Amino acid sequence: MKSYGEELPRERVVQKLLISLPKSYDSICSVIEHSKDLDTLEIQEVVASLKSFELRLDRHTENSTEKGFTSLNIESKSSKSGSSSGNHKSQKNWKSNGKNWSNKSNSNPKPNASNEGTKTPCKHCEKLHYGKCWYEGKPKCRGCGKFGHILRDCHGNQSIHKVNYANQIEETGTLFYACNVVTDVKLNNSWYVDSGCSNHMTGDGKLLVDIRRDVNSKVKMGIGETVQVAGKGTLVIDTKAGRKHIQEVMLVPRLEENLLSVGQMMEHGNCLIFGKGMVTIFDDWSLQNPIAEVQMTSNRCFPLTMEPATQLVLKASVTHSLQTWHKRLGHLNDQSIRLLANQGMVHGLPSLEKDFEVCEGCKLGKQHRDSFPTESTWRAQFPLELVHTDICGPMQTASMSENRYFLLFIDDYTRMAWVYFLINKSNAFECFKKFKAMTELQSGDKVKSLRSDRGGEFMSNEFHEYCSEAGTQRQLTIAYSPQQNGVAERKNRTVIEMAKSMLHEKGLPYEFWAEAVNTAVYLLNRCPSKSLKEVTPFEAYTGRKPGIAHLKVFGALCHMLIPSALRHKLEENSHKCIFVGYGLCEKGYRQWRTQELPLMGSQK
Repeated sequence: MKSYGEELPRERVVQKLLISLPKSYDSICSVIEHSKDLDTLEIQEVVASLKSFELRLDRHTENSTEKGFTSLNIESKSSKSGSSSGNHKSQKNWKSNGKNWSNKSNSNPKPNASNEGTKTPCKHCEKLHYGKCWYEGKPKCRGCGKFGHILRDCHGNQSIHKVNYANQIEETGTLFYACNVVTDVKLNNSWYVDSGCSNHMTGDGKLLVDIRRDVNSKVKMGIGETVQVAGKGTLVIDTKAGRKHIQEVMLVPRLEENLLSVGQMMEHGNCLIFGKGMVTIFDDWSLQNPIAEVQMTSNRCFPLTMEPATQLVLKASVTHSLQTWHKRLGHLNDQSIRLLANQGMVHGLPSLEKDFEVCEGCKLGKQHRDSFPTESTWRAQFPLELVHTDICGPMQTASMSENRYFLLFIDDYTRMAWVYFLINKSNAFECFKKFKAMTELQSGDKVKSLRSDRGGEFMSNEFHEYCSEAGTQRQLTIAYSPQQNGVAERKNRTVIEMAKSMLHEKGLPYEFWAEAVNTAVYLLNRCPSKSLKEVTPFEAYTGRKPGIAHLKVFGALCHMLIPSALRHKLEENSHKCIFVGYGLCEKGYRQWRTQELPLMGSQK
């Protein structure tokens, strides 16, 4: 090429030298390309390596007719006799550091007719002929397999086979290689098992989940272009052994194929067995759980078709802690919380994770004996057609307002509940009159029946006379048979358990039992009930779907803003408080600051 006036740099000479060698030198070429920097490699180093390898070939191969390294001097023949140029031979000297390297091989004598039976197979072109092969010394194209040109100059370079190289340059400066022969058929779910690839790689970010963008690595493509790695993610696939997560998959922009690194799979405990035209991938070295079997294609590739679990991964939204909402909803059971989310029974409840563990507060506050069997033979058909009531107390510790009892009213049709706190049980009659007046005005219905036990607070003459004048029927249980008022008894137990769970969870003193009970009733009215279908008691009673986006964890620390009229300019803007519930007579939160100050409210 120098005779035509072209100057070749050292690295170009090295590249052409390696490309021109025959098939038997592929292994040493691969070693040189993968372990040396071709930009700084000296020609004499390449020659020394090739000579050592040729000596090894000579020792292990008898009657070898191919000397790949001695073909550095390329001979070319002109056209046959009759052409204007005539026959001639041209020689090319390769110079490096003052040394000349020339062809030392000798031509075989011209065969004659008597040598017809002495044809030998040529290791260069793999054909039978006499003497020296005409193609000897000519480069062989790695694309089409023909002699006389290289891959870059091949007219069939746009055929279905091409070579894709990727070199990964890590921050440590170590050079890795990813080499794979691929086809023009681009399939997003096809991954090529590659022993030369240092990392799992893909150019399609849609295949990955949990992509980390804080990756400072680069990949050097086969065309010499260096590409910044866009991130690392996880590939979720469905296999014979179940769903698998392939970690640390590089997202390389403009990479046309998906590559699976054999080395990386082995580092993660996988076992790969190559043989009989296929590779079998096992989950571990016990060889008991095969993940996939990949057949080798005609171009010696191993394309593995994997179905990504995209329908589950790509549609997944940000999940929130089920434990947090379990506490926000007063330690409501997980089935009811999922029912709220799945049926859209409330506003403001996000997508929740699946895992749930019983919290310590529930273990301390909800353990009880199994309920007695109950058979409901009749249910109310309208709101306030039947109201259940019962008193719970006395509590060993008085509340912040000196109350020791609480009184529940439960509507049988909607399961809506109301709570009143009492200092003495004798105040039950006054609470009933308030309840009756409020609910009848709100709903437009009348309280038709009142079911209670035979406690003294319900058996007074004034109670009977009031119900008789109002037309409210009294339903009293038989003595020592609280199961007949099971709705009120079970509601009392549920409220007490929820209140105790919230108190024990945050370690609050028992003086807050009334705040916890009030919060429990507020939350239960906005939670599912077994007696209702896909609606909450609040919606069944009011006809409106409740919102719960404003809910907070009972006993959580919070800061209450001090009105500007109650502080001067240098005082703090808020007080550190404890959240203890929701206001009933005002729209706001109930917060407790210190034992010396009363409970205060703040805006929701």
